[in-house]
Amino acid sequence: MKRLLLFSVLALALVSFSDGAFAQDGKTKMMKKTDTGIELSGTVVMTATVQALNVKERLIVLADSAGNVQIVEAGPEDKNFDQIAIGDQVKAEFYESVALQIADPDAEPAGGKAMGVMTAPKGEKPGMVAIDVISEIVTVEAIDKANQKVKLKGPDGNVATVKVDPSIGDLTKIKVGDKIRVTYTKALAISVQKP
Repeated sequence: MKRLLLFSVLALALVSFSDGAFAQDGKTKMMKKTDTGIELSGTVVMTATVQALNVKERLIVLADSAGNVQIVEAGPEDKNFDQIAIGDQVKAEFYESVALQIADPDAEPAGGKAMGVMTAPKGEKPGMVAIDVISEIVTVEAIDKANQKVKLKGPDGNVATVKVDPSIGDLTKIKVGDKIRVTYTKALAISVQKP
């Protein structure tokens, strides 16, 4: 449960993406505000070319257009590994979102997690989609409007003070004792195409 509070703390900053090992082809960020909450989301798209394969160990050597190289292991769930060839293009799309919403005052602090992975059926072009969702209800313990900080208490009793990005708001819509539902979603879609 301590991990869930960590996600809430991270959620109060704008969604950001690591530059990672590969150059990015595209990057988008969105912010959607409502009367009771805010949703921050973003997508990063990257492409790379298969440079080498180690079939026995199921390793793929990928290189992007800038020459950055990374070795990726294909797990046993990848039923179509045998279709990957040197020169294939690999496209990865990363999606991340954080939704913060004022919860019902009677809501009990709680947390939960769900995840799923789908792979292309045997015989199809290699590809996969993975999604991970973490949700929890935290309680506002204190608000420091002058310094744009909020103290939050998670469902397991852990407390953290976070600085809230000014673009999220001036903290006038929340008060001590409010319950906030934090939902963090991340997804990854990978596809392989012939050149």
